[in-house]
Amino acid sequence: MKRALEFGKRHTPTSVVIVLVGIAGAFFKHYWNDPAKAQSAGGFLAFVAAAILIGVTWEYVRINQKALSLQQLQWEQQNRVVLRFGIKRYQGRAQLWVANIGKTDFLISELIVRMKDGDRIVRKERRVVASGSRETLGLPEKLWTAKALLSPFDVQLRYESQHDSGLSQARAFTLLIGLSSDVIKVRRGIDDTWFSSCPKCQEAAGAMITEGLENLDEAALRQQ
Repeated sequence: MKRALEFGKRHTPTSVVIVLVGIAGAFFKHYWNDPAKAQSAGGFLAFVAAAILIGVTWEYVRINQKALSLQQLQWEQQNRVVLRFGIKRYQGRAQLWVANIGKTDFLISELIVRMKDGDRIVRKERRVVASGSRETLGLPEKLWTAKALLSPFDVQLRYESQHDSGLSQARAFTLLIGLSSDVIKVRRGIDDTWFSSCPKCQEAAGAMITEGLENLDEAALRQQ
């Protein structure tokens, strides 16, 4: 039964045409000797056939539009920049790795680093990341040489490709710094103490939970 329904849906226009031809043949045979009735029946069947033709044409156009929309979506997905990045420790320093998991190559044109104290470092880059590959970028040494114990910050990347460009979402990281200003460990997120103040008296109200925060903007929003 299910196969029959699927066959009917797939071949509906053909089936309708066959049925109309059969009906036209029956009318022609029945009104063979009555030209006026035969002409009226023919006009009615012609009207029905035209209506079905319009419906079939409309359905054809609709299916084509849907197919074109799917092709456009597929093209956009194939040419969309899909990147992942993170921080790793290397020889007492911190490095940024960028992975291209999409199907199109892209260029990293800018590295933006924001620190907890509001300082912002923008570094121009010209690093091409091919599809399926991974590149490493250096980070400002200020992140660990001028800090003690913990250094929270977030990173954004400006990327460009032939069909896509923009800014990545900011991601927060925290560096654990040793006494000799070496990076001991890299932690994902904000692993630092943030204090929130009373909105009326502006005195410290307590420490804020930073777990689960993606970047410094989310931390500032929670602090408010």
